[in-house]
Amino acid sequence: MRIVVFKLAHGVWRRCGEAAAAAALYSVYHGLYSEAVVSSVASAVALAEVGQFKEAVQYVQRAAKALYEAARDVFEQVKMTVQRLVELFVEAVANVLAWVDEHKAYLFLMAAVAAGAVALSVALNMWGLIELEKLAYAASLTPFIPAGVKESSREEALRILKEVPDPYERFREIAKAANAGGVKLAEPWESLRVLIMPRPSEEKRLMMGRGAGLYSKYREDENYKRALFYAVLALEEVFRPYRQVVEGLMKEMRNVLKVEKVSTVFGELEKYVIDVVRLRDLMREEEETFQKVLKTLKKRLLEYATKHPELRELLKVDELRARELVKAGINSLSEYSDASFGVKAYAALLAYRELAFGVKTAYGVVAKHWLEGGETPWLLYYAPKTAYSRAERTGGGGITTVEEAVVETFRRLFLKPGAERYSRFVDKVLEAARQRGGLVLEPEPKEEDKKTWMFKVAGLEGVKLVVSKIGKGASWSFVLLLDSRWREFFREELGAVERVATTLKGRWRVESPLPHMSGWLASDVSIGRKELIMATSSFWQAAVTKALFGWSDAVRLGLSLTLEGPKLVLWFHTSADVLDEAVRRDAEEGWLKSLGIEARSWRELKHKVAEHWGVVVEAVKKRLESVEVSSGFDLTRALEELKGLKSKLDDDKMAREVMAPALLLVQAEKLGSDEKMHQAALSYLGAVLWGEVGGDGYVSAAMKEVGLASGKDSIALLWAAALAAYGVKSRVRNTGSVFEVRIVNDGAVRLAQLYALFGPPMLEEEGFIDHKLVEAVELGSKVSVRIEEGSWRRIKGGAAMNIYISAGGISGKFNLHLQEKVLLEFRSTDRGEAELKARLLSLAGVKADVKKESGRNIWRIRATTDQLAEGNEELRRGLVKAVEEALRRGLIDEEKSKRWIEKFEAGVSTWHGFKLNVAVAGSGASYVDFHSTNPERIEKLKQKLESLGLGEGEHFVATWRGGNRGYLYIKKEGIIELAHIAKHGAYETQRREAASLIEHLHKRAKMKGREVLERLEELIREGEERGALTELPMGVAEIEWEGRRIAVPVEVKKMYAEEDGGKLRIYVTAVVGGVGGEWTMTFYRYSKTNAVLGYTILSVKAPGGRDEDAKRIKALVKVLTGEEPNIDNNHEQVKYTRRHLEGLKRYAELVAIIERWEKSA
Repeated sequence: MRIVVFKLAHGVWRRCGEAAAAAALYSVYHGLYSEAVVSSVASAVALAEVGQFKEAVQYVQRAAKALYEAARDVFEQVKMTVQRLVELFVEAVANVLAWVDEHKAYLFLMAAVAAGAVALSVALNMWGLIELEKLAYAASLTPFIPAGVKESSREEALRILKEVPDPYERFREIAKAANAGGVKLAEPWESLRVLIMPRPSEEKRLMMGRGAGLYSKYREDENYKRALFYAVLALEEVFRPYRQVVEGLMKEMRNVLKVEKVSTVFGELEKYVIDVVRLRDLMREEEETFQKVLKTLKKRLLEYATKHPELRELLKVDELRARELVKAGINSLSEYSDASFGVKAYAALLAYRELAFGVKTAYGVVAKHWLEGGETPWLLYYAPKTAYSRAERTGGGGITTVEEAVVETFRRLFLKPGAERYSRFVDKVLEAARQRGGLVLEPEPKEEDKKTWMFKVAGLEGVKLVVSKIGKGASWSFVLLLDSRWREFFREELGAVERVATTLKGRWRVESPLPHMSGWLASDVSIGRKELIMATSSFWQAAVTKALFGWSDAVRLGLSLTLEGPKLVLWFHTSADVLDEAVRRDAEEGWLKSLGIEARSWRELKHKVAEHWGVVVEAVKKRLESVEVSSGFDLTRALEELKGLKSKLDDDKMAREVMAPALLLVQAEKLGSDEKMHQAALSYLGAVLWGEVGGDGYVSAAMKEVGLASGKDSIALLWAAALAAYGVKSRVRNTGSVFEVRIVNDGAVRLAQLYALFGPPMLEEEGFIDHKLVEAVELGSKVSVRIEEGSWRRIKGGAAMNIYISAGGISGKFNLHLQEKVLLEFRSTDRGEAELKARLLSLAGVKADVKKESGRNIWRIRATTDQLAEGNEELRRGLVKAVEEALRRGLIDEEKSKRWIEKFEAGVSTWHGFKLNVAVAGSGASYVDFHSTNPERIEKLKQKLESLGLGEGEHFVATWRGGNRGYLYIKKEGIIELAHIAKHGAYETQRREAASLIEHLHKRAKMKGREVLERLEELIREGEERGALTELPMGVAEIEWEGRRIAVPVEVKKMYAEEDGGKLRIYVTAVVGGVGGEWTMTFYRYSKTNAVLGYTILSVKAPGGRDEDAKRIKALVKVLTGEEPNIDNNHEQVKYTRRHLEGLKRYAELVAIIERWEKSA
């Protein structure tokens, strides 16, 4: 081993000797160097071989420094630095390791980068040399190479381009040679050649069809080609090394599991010991490496932009926009068509990383396809939406053994956000692992199912792990089952479900429960052993189904390990007698009675449907004209299977999936022309849809789409025919894993309206939001309005009439009063009817709560002028017609009608009935105010703002003036905080409410004019950016200096804040304009006005003196805050204001300390 080490180290030294002086030095100190390097490399290799890479790097650093100190005089004569000597030793270790284990050599180099022993670029060059030596060896084994053609590998081409002064021109030369047939390029350089210097035939293809608009920019402006080239160069430099880190991490993760043999009465079983602490540490190590790689990408893009100013905007990295692109859904990708190459490159690396570790996003699919395929240029060339549409839809997975599945289970335990939400449980797992030297999993025999493995988790009482392989594909489920002992641990979550279900029962009265139940039976509620059973990780589903089925307390708990971390799973059950009672009630006075079906139990209902099965099958055939069948769907087979279902209806599993669509078809066949009967039928359809879509379906407002899913083609066809019976066209297709019924456009709008109208009311409590209902209300926000002829009547001070609002085929009658204000009203002794009318109004864009009149059993809805003016266009148009007709009849005066018509035509924005005013003060600062003569209104708005997290005094002021008029004033700090909560708030309900208030303010500002809107948008951006930046900033600052604009590159190395005797000090280490330095920004409160001010004292000892120091600080602060500071008249200090402090709040490591200082000061 020592001989191999010596030869390899000796070769490194000779290869790295750059001058005769170095060779002479080698001769003089041959013995010293040989012994030092052999000894240190051998020891370092031994450490690295057992995975102690950090320790190996530290050992090498100490050895190199010791050698340097022993011969400092000679090294200094030949200008050999200690850093260069460390690099030689690191390369020697890497070379030796590469012969033993190539992957460990790479991990050692990355550890050296993480420790600061070598720069990332140096490490990558070392790795490139190792790779080239392997390539040379491979080439020697390949006797047949085409004569006259030179082939450059992906890595070799990158190395060549990185070494030349002008890589773009060098690439153009290579591309010319490739076009002439002299060079064969590997990807991605071949794709880059096609885009930068295409052959005529290739350019013709690029200019075909829609591609002409995109590529014409490249033909007309060379800067697009140059920027694309440099973005590819930067991304290629970091991607492949990072991909190897990911692959290495996956390999290391497999090593955290040890399998031991255990003898039991069932024979010899395997016991698994998983080092979850090491697993968590590996994930942390990957995080550190990724941040360095990300920083290198940003740094390279900045370097290229600085060297080529004309490319600055095309290469600019907007971190916030990049992160938004990563999170964007498929239908939102089109919003990023104008993203710069820098944003797309940065987002691609982020998205690739998330996909590699389990979080699948649309842009993650894009990044994986193009990056792994070696076609990086196309990723950056295409708009994100186009890149997605052309990417292969390859899924994740790849788990093939139960051992890999176990490791994946506990990797998911540490994924966010679940790991944060259930951090107490995660801590218990880590504690158990530390006590036992690893988490011990003891298998339990389960012979009847070879696809399911169960383990007892030693050290965690009452916990079992269940790993199951699902279907024939690569899907797996990972669940930690928890026994009753854990109920107390999750008492808060269980109590919340119980509380919300109780609230729902009071607001949601279901006269005919069977339609709602049948929808859930078709999706997520199963029947077995005379019980109804449901398992869910959705607290919303748990609460609404508990209100409907009357579940007992959760009989079992579990944690499902998902790509979003752990999720609490609740198992519920109740007696099947609940279903029998629902059938009996419906047969007496509900849905079944309207169908003429007499049944006293679920069993009898199954037999009745079997008797009508011929009617069902014929109804399906009759409706096929309205069903589009995709090419992968076998219609003939589905129809044959459908006919045979009659004999299978005794099986509860089959009957529960068939019952709802079958009864809907029977209902459609019995419908006549009676309007009341038709409305009732639609209400039953809506109730069924609520359960089916709420369980197995989806609603997308952006795509104008509703979808249902089934495991059987015959049942999917049954649903499609049932929808067609009510005028809704759909498409059935085989997705490979399920059969899908897809409804789009007007049909989707109608179904969304029925879903919104006949399910339970919207829940506002955190964790209980029905996101499908939110989408349904947005998608279904389209109504028709009709004034009842003959209902016009004169009342005191104006007119009244009846007005009908309809959606989804359901119509609601309201009273409309035109007096001092416009009032829409509905009153009833039936709360359920009032709730339905409130939902109709929500589809019209009007939010109105159902309230009980004091001392009376009457439920009321009221919406006044401004609320109605906030409604959608259809409602406002109907109101305009009502006002115009009242004027024509002489029931109202012209002045009043003109005012109302103007308001309804323009539309008005309110927030929970409050119409807030947005304005700009004389100082130029934006503010929001509201005034009222009603103290209850002021108090209610105050409570609303406090519920969002705003503080009185700090963010808003409420006061009374003159004894009879109240004001509430939201400061600019309050607007900033609102925007921050809307974007980054801890709770979803807070985020939604804050976002709706921001939207209201935006609409109000837009009405005030451009200046007001721009000022408001500045504050909103500031709030959204606060605490959002986790990376140390890097950029080019354009500042005013000596009468001209200059560009100064800035790279921040370190930044932290601390409170110091009432002052706030922010310490920044950075390289500005190529000069490194440390600066302190000190903030304080000015005693007379309490204003926030700050300063940095200029140093006469700084390179270039105070003037140059001032220039560097101005550039640094501009990059940090976006605001250029001023210099005092004496050129002794750089001065700051609150705007600079607000800019610093964008950084996650500073924001908490800054806000704490603000409150204490």
